[in-house]
Amino acid sequence: MNGIQLKRLDWAMLTTIILLAAMSVTFVFSARFKSAEAYGDSWQNQLIFAILGLFIYATLVWFDYKIIATLSWWIYAGAIVLLLAVFLFPANNGAQRWIPLPGFTIQPSELAKIAVAIKLGAYLSSPDREPDEWKTFWGCIGIVALPFFLIVAEPDLSTSLVLAPITLSIMLYAGVQRKLLLIGLAVIVLAGASACIWIKYERPSDEELRKGVVPAEGQILPRMPLLQDYQKDRIRVFVRDDHDVANAGWNKLQSQIAVGSGGLHGKGYLHGTQNILGFLPSAVAQSDFIFCVIAEETGFMGGAFILTLYAVLLGRCMRVSLRSRDEFGRLMVLGIGVMVFCHVFVNIAMTIGVLPITGLPLPLMSYGGSFMVSTMIALGLVQSVYQRRRIR
Repeated sequence: MNGIQLKRLDWAMLTTIILLAAMSVTFVFSARFKSAEAYGDSWQNQLIFAILGLFIYATLVWFDYKIIATLSWWIYAGAIVLLLAVFLFPANNGAQRWIPLPGFTIQPSELAKIAVAIKLGAYLSSPDREPDEWKTFWGCIGIVALPFFLIVAEPDLSTSLVLAPITLSIMLYAGVQRKLLLIGLAVIVLAGASACIWIKYERPSDEELRKGVVPAEGQILPRMPLLQDYQKDRIRVFVRDDHDVANAGWNKLQSQIAVGSGGLHGKGYLHGTQNILGFLPSAVAQSDFIFCVIAEETGFMGGAFILTLYAVLLGRCMRVSLRSRDEFGRLMVLGIGVMVFCHVFVNIAMTIGVLPITGLPLPLMSYGGSFMVSTMIALGLVQSVYQRRRIR
């Protein structure tokens, strides 16, 4: 039934969302405080994105989420069309990830992650679906495979990889070939670790040798053919502390300095030296490395507060999943919760050097219209499920 019942809303979740969005606007301004090219513009845009996102959030809460289940194929097909449409536009920095529109751009891969969670939830919650059958397993793989390869082709490997834990969590919970999924997960982890070791010890390319790069000790393995050089550089920076700290490793080094130099209470708002003096490039400080700006200016206490807000948000998502009235709501919310967790974990882990640098933004915090709005869409669906939950 459509409508919003204020007494049935998850106010803890809504308050957390508003706090994170407000802090995003505040620290996006700080990240661009000394940027002459866009002084003042970024935080205003982010405020508009947040307000638009909250409006869409409220609209989705008003709609009964069961309507989404009946439209799941249309939503999924729309996401595929948008992913195909990006290849009709010129590349930006070597990638085709955006659809330019008057005044703003759309990044379809962000919407595709939500569409996959919706479609998998609708597919597996169908009354005639048997989770133990092989056709169910291959049906799920088919649903995720098409958007996965389209996103990889953009290329946007980090975003495409988020589809894996979303799919895995939904399939495991639904009971789809659990033994096979766990074996496959172990193989993927082993392959990933092996790839990191290979890249660590592979010899420099011919171009690097011509530039005078001297191979480090142990760099004797042949070149890995599967990844682009910039992707290898990100992994090499992670596994080798001495790799190209002036270029490929610069952002990692400066982000760790920013987080570590914040101390307990931070340097104060608009007084973060790594950010203000430009050691942490302004192009990434407001987006992928916004947590560094927060940690430097507010210290451990501010970083801990942000982590607490995310813990509350993720905990409420899992609570909604458990209290859903039906299987579709349970599976969809589970997928959305895992998606948010992956972004939070990977983004913060990369800023402190625990994971390689990726392009995954921080939910409700990083600058960007597509990501802010898509996150609000996902959380609006979660709130819609909670409002129509089973009362115990």
